[in-house]
Amino acid sequence: MSQSKNNTRFFLLAASLALLAALSGALFFKTLQMRGQNNLQSLIVLPEAKTIADFALIDESGQPFSLGDFKDRWSLLFFGFTNCPDICPNTLYQLQQVRKELLGKLDASEMPVIYLVSVDPDRDTPQKLAEYLSFFDPALKGLTGDDRQLRALTMQLGIVYHVAEHDAEDKEYAVDHSASLVLLSPQATLFGVFPAPQQIGSMSHDLLQVID
Repeated sequence: MSQSKNNTRFFLLAASLALLAALSGALFFKTLQMRGQNNLQSLIVLPEAKTIADFALIDESGQPFSLGDFKDRWSLLFFGFTNCPDICPNTLYQLQQVRKELLGKLDASEMPVIYLVSVDPDRDTPQKLAEYLSFFDPALKGLTGDDRQLRALTMQLGIVYHVAEHDAEDKEYAVDHSASLVLLSPQATLFGVFPAPQQIGSMSHDLLQVID
């Protein structure tokens, strides 16, 4: 493994740890209080939901997508890419299973919408996102955009990623990214975070606690 890649992964790990420290350190006592009240197992809930500034992405159908499209439904966001060899497919499988567990316990209008936000727009076209997500669950949604557009959202949510330098025609290059899941409220505010590693049972349990 190159020194450059080691440095990138160190940066991602440090940034992820900093995010978790901010959430579970500064908010430690409030989080414990909320977990005690709601019996949460893994979800870190912010004491006050964080307002998110508007952004501009595109969805798996190639249609514009902005902050307002998150409103009126709970949203669960995972940031990754379709060429990911392990973390992304495993996480999407877990989210597929979480959705199955929730289907019989929540009304259709209460079901959280699950999004894969691709941080690899050079390879992940809307069509490729749609095809990839259909292997897991047709209900899963995809989002992407150029680097500037993506960072307009990720920097607000504490998500970090790094795409290795590559030429336009390159098909193989490294992408590193945070593995946390972000939960947005129906008001399109940052409600909480599921830190990695996630467990199907605890995610399902906690979503039922905060949604039902």
